[in-house]
Amino acid sequence: MMQLSKHISNLLFDHDCVTVPGFGSFLGNYKSAEYDFKEQKFHPPYKQISFNSQIRDNDGLLAKEISNDLNIPYDDAVKKIHHIVLSWSKKIKAETIILKNIGELYLNKEDKVIFVPSRELNHLKDSFGLPDIFVSEPKDVQSHSIKNNKKIPTYFKPQKHTKNYFTQAAIWVCLIIGVTSLYINEKNNIIEQEIAYEQEYRKQTKQKVQKAVFDLGTLPSLTLSVKIKEKKYFIIAGAFRISQNAENLVLNLKEKGYDASRLELNEKGLNPVAFNSFVNREDAVSELRVIQGKENKEAWIFEAK
Repeated sequence: MMQLSKHISNLLFDHDCVTVPGFGSFLGNYKSAEYDFKEQKFHPPYKQISFNSQIRDNDGLLAKEISNDLNIPYDDAVKKIHHIVLSWSKKIKAETIILKNIGELYLNKEDKVIFVPSRELNHLKDSFGLPDIFVSEPKDVQSHSIKNNKKIPTYFKPQKHTKNYFTQAAIWVCLIIGVTSLYINEKNNIIEQEIAYEQEYRKQTKQKVQKAVFDLGTLPSLTLSVKIKEKKYFIIAGAFRISQNAENLVLNLKEKGYDASRLELNEKGLNPVAFNSFVNREDAVSELRVIQGKENKEAWIFEAK
C-alpha cells in the first residue's frame, strides 16, 4: 500500500501547507530556537506541524508529487489518495492514525480531530540538520552539593571534563543566530515578492475596468490585423527582483514543456516570467485553469499593451 505519510513529509520540507483532498491540511509554522529547562537541552529552529480539517479542497500539490514519484497519471494519483482518505476516515473512528515523521491523529469525545505533532524529524531546511544539544550541570557538582546539604549555586566554575558541553553550546548558539538571520532575510524576500504580485494583479484588474474606447475609424485595417497576430496575453508564473532567479525559472519551466519567456522589467523593478503566451484571451483563460489546477494556483493573466 502506498505510504501517503512519506509524500506528505517530503512536501513539508518545501511547502508550508500540504492538503490531503477530502481530509484536511498539514500546516508548517516556523519556530525559533529555544532552551528546554526541564530537559536541559537546546532545540534548534524547526517547522512546527499542525493540522486543519477545514482546508480539504484539492490544490493538486500532493497528487502531482505522487504522480511524479510513482510515474503514474495524475488522475490515478488522485484515486489512490481518495482510497486512503476513505480508510483513514473509517480508522480514526476506532483508533489513532500514526503518520511517520508527522504525528498522530485521533478523535476526542466531541468527535473533533486532535493532532499531536512528532518531533522526530525537523522539516525546516534552514536548520541544516542541527540536533538537540544537552547542556546541564555536572553530576559531581550536584552530588557534592547534596552530600554537604548545600543548595546548588546558580553559577559554578566548569571542570575540565565539562568544557566540551559549553564549547558545543557556544558553537551551536552562533549557528542558530546565523541560521535565524538567513531565514528572516529569506522570509522578507518572499513577503516582498508576494506584495509585488498582488500590486501587479490589482493594477491589471484596474486597467481592464478603466479601459478606454478605441476609435476604430483611425486605425488602418493592416495595422489592426498585425496586432491581432501578436501574442499579448501572458500567464505569469512569478516576478523577481534578481534577474538570475527569473532566468532560472524560465529554464525550469521550459524543461517541463512550457513555452516560457521572460518579460521586460516592470515599473516595480521586477522581472516577470510567463508560462506561455497567447494571441487571444480565450485560449489564455483556458490554459490558466489547467496551470492553476496542476502547477501554480497563484498564476494570473497579464495583458500587454
